[in-house]
Amino acid sequence: MAPPSKPERVDLVPLIAANVAPIAGMLFLGWSPQVLVALYAVDTALSTYALVWLVMEHITEANSPDRGVVRVAKLGFAALFLGTLLAAILVGPMVLMWGESAWVLSKPWQDRGFLGALAAQAAGSAWSVVAMHRMLGERSDDDAVLKREFQFLVARWIVVLGVVFLGVASFLGERLGGALVVIVYCGATVWFRMFPERANRMFFPDRSSRDGPAGR
Repeated sequence: MAPPSKPERVDLVPLIAANVAPIAGMLFLGWSPQVLVALYAVDTALSTYALVWLVMEHITEANSPDRGVVRVAKLGFAALFLGTLLAAILVGPMVLMWGESAWVLSKPWQDRGFLGALAAQAAGSAWSVVAMHRMLGERSDDDAVLKREFQFLVARWIVVLGVVFLGVASFLGERLGGALVVIVYCGATVWFRMFPERANRMFFPDRSSRDGPAGR
């Protein structure tokens, strides 16, 4: 198994198509921006849990002698605890900002369509975890892959939170502001997938500046 030293090339067509679809849905199909923002927040939280479990499974506890029920319980509890902590840090500010919005007060959790979307989101997240788990089992650069995924997840959400906390989304109103958040989320997804080094620079700006043009 020869681990790649750099991130794999991104297939731009499905990446762009997947992130243009929600925007087109808002413009032409009447999709609710608030629902999309909620689904993105849920996806971010679930991805946090997944990454915590993958890090323990493939890195920190890879050589642990625990097996079977003991291992499942140990990693499951740790992923639940640490994942909840990280999810609260990432998604909590969004909940606090929009927790009293008209959309939330309308009790969307009573809408079967919204519940179906949440179920689909959860199923997609579960499938992604299984796929990544299998992929990591065939590689020897688990730490590098998971590091990139964590940086991508956090960097994208920081950009989203930036739009929210700058007050731009609130100024535009609930629906237009939600649409702006969706556009920023989709744009950040494409940007950081295409240029993962940009996410890395958000974590290590001094290192990238030291490398400079001469170090590349």
